[in-house]
Amino acid sequence: MFRFRPILAFMLLNSIFVPGGAQNLLDRLRPGPANLTRNVDDIKVVAGTKVKRYERIWHRICLIWCLVVDFALAQQNLKPENLEQESSAKIDWLTFPWSHRNKTNKESHLSAGLQLKDDYGQVDISSFSGFERHPCRRVCQQGQSQSCYYQLVVHNYRRLGPECQRCQFDERACADERCIYGDGVASPVMAVNRMVPGPAIELCENDTVVVDVLNYLNEPTTMHWHGIQMSRSPEMDGVPHVTQYPVEPGEVFRYEFLADRSGSLWYHSHMGWQRGFGVAGNLIVRQPHLANPHARLYDYDLVEHALMVQDIFYDYDIQQVRNILINGKGRNHLSQLPDQDARHRYERVRVTPGYRYRMRVLLNGIFNCPVEFSIEQHKLLIISTDGNDIEPVLADGFFLTSAERFDFVLEANQYAKNYWVRVRGYEQCADRKLYQGAVLSYRGAARSELPQGDILGSRQPRDQDEPPLFINDFRFKPLKNSSLTLRQFSKDQDVGTLSLRSVEPVPWPSYTKFLTYYSSLSTRQAPNGELLFQIDEISYITPGISLLQGRHLYKDDGYYSNRSSLAAQGRNCARELCEGVHVIRLPAYRAIEMVVANHMEPTHPIHLHGYTFRLVGQGVLGNQNDLKNIRELDRRGRLPRLSNDYAAVAKDTVQVPGLGYVILRFISDNPGFWSYHCHIEAHTVQGMMAVLKVGGDNQIKRIPARVGC
Repeated sequence: MFRFRPILAFMLLNSIFVPGGAQNLLDRLRPGPANLTRNVDDIKVVAGTKVKRYERIWHRICLIWCLVVDFALAQQNLKPENLEQESSAKIDWLTFPWSHRNKTNKESHLSAGLQLKDDYGQVDISSFSGFERHPCRRVCQQGQSQSCYYQLVVHNYRRLGPECQRCQFDERACADERCIYGDGVASPVMAVNRMVPGPAIELCENDTVVVDVLNYLNEPTTMHWHGIQMSRSPEMDGVPHVTQYPVEPGEVFRYEFLADRSGSLWYHSHMGWQRGFGVAGNLIVRQPHLANPHARLYDYDLVEHALMVQDIFYDYDIQQVRNILINGKGRNHLSQLPDQDARHRYERVRVTPGYRYRMRVLLNGIFNCPVEFSIEQHKLLIISTDGNDIEPVLADGFFLTSAERFDFVLEANQYAKNYWVRVRGYEQCADRKLYQGAVLSYRGAARSELPQGDILGSRQPRDQDEPPLFINDFRFKPLKNSSLTLRQFSKDQDVGTLSLRSVEPVPWPSYTKFLTYYSSLSTRQAPNGELLFQIDEISYITPGISLLQGRHLYKDDGYYSNRSSLAAQGRNCARELCEGVHVIRLPAYRAIEMVVANHMEPTHPIHLHGYTFRLVGQGVLGNQNDLKNIRELDRRGRLPRLSNDYAAVAKDTVQVPGLGYVILRFISDNPGFWSYHCHIEAHTVQGMMAVLKVGGDNQIKRIPARVGC
């Protein structure tokens, strides 16, 4: 600011000694004083006899005002942080009143930028809602970040609860009544801010996120931020008794972390069946336009086009899947009404002809229900999976297993009417013939009308000469005529996950040597008849303390259960039931390769916390003998891998095909305790989970003990 003072002094002298100088000075200043000057000129015209006196008075007012402004700016510039940035700071010549509220900085200072609520003694749940007007919902700019504060209240609620009065007859009244209509079947749910799914959180990359989670349930809860690696804050990963202690009923837990990556992410409870009851929501982290490799492929990226697909149960019957919903809405399969009946409530996605839209789809799968997603008479340009950009693939649709996400670009180039968004369920959902629909509604089409025909209709693509092309098909089939022990799979005109290609090369050189760890997925029947799910033939039991916080309170060998520790005790987990705190130890800062074999016929979606891995191998062996001898097959070179110069697709959740395997690679540069589990809710609850302890205790962030008052 000091270099501009001669200019200001010259302007002041000009205003004092030059006729009309005050007017010239004020015209150069901010709009407010200039407007006042024009008002004074009006006074001069009316009261001509007092022109000189008014002008002298006004000259003095302007002089005093300018000196005060200059002194205030000089005092601000004398602060140490401003002096350090003086040489590189950019001067804003014109500022607006609203810019101060949304000012962004490269370094976030929570105390200065946020008003955090610390007293929750009196809380009214009705005051919590969505974040449509949140200041962090903005156009992302290069080098700018904000601190973003949210409050999430997790509480018991009900589909078609007592608040639903007019909503049962008029869909437009549902939002005002905070009524969750669902599929028209009354059932208990667990809501976030009176919403199922919970409110979407929209951020920019490198924003600092602060979330207060208020537990208004009658049981403990946590919140996991799916897709965020938490490299700086492992205690915020949200896994109970692994990275934190559960949030007890009536307590508030403050999560604070850096959104250091972009993509279609999500948040959900990691406690029991709460995710199945509805505790989940979208977490969308966007990039600046220049940093987005796919920015030129679409015109709009709207939160209204983010779709969460979920299979649900009714009441507390957690053993049976009863329906599939899209953003919490859908047709009722208990009724015999046709798909086009107006009494069904469908999610509506609005588009304008001639524009291109980025859409985001995720599957919050509770049961073993992979789904197929497509849109009637439209091609989908697939551009991202699990929040990681891929080279675009034009397809008719894609498959999802639990926790997987796909982003695609939809070009609104069809006749302006309504079209079905189609979701077809498989495995357990196919047993009940479950499917669901939403409405893609073009502007110009009747808003209340439903598309013609049934939801599923025909799978025939728009171009009748080409067979339909689908991405990520979970139905791997061995070749019938293959005489090889290791069979390859064929997927008629479908592109497997392994065939997708990342826009980023693999982050390791071609000569890298990987440390290979072999893992398995299986089941075992307990003595009481319960079917337990296992990783490495061990069923996970939740520990009594949090592994991250309490790691100095026990000795690893005496507390953990894994293949080596159980073998040292003389246990044979292939013949007897093994249960315990299953912790797999891996070295830090090494190139790790995991070969995960599935000994069951159904596909299992495996999720790894703390890392984004590259998928370099995937296939079907087809029989148990080969799976049991997978180490020997691999030693003989029978498990093919992608070449090091291939940009293998990056994911955080991958489907392990039935009687097949996947090969994952990553650099273990994030020491800590990271959950590794099947993302089907029922399987996780029944033991298909383990914890990767990456690095030694001295390499893992030290977390202070929690103090309860």
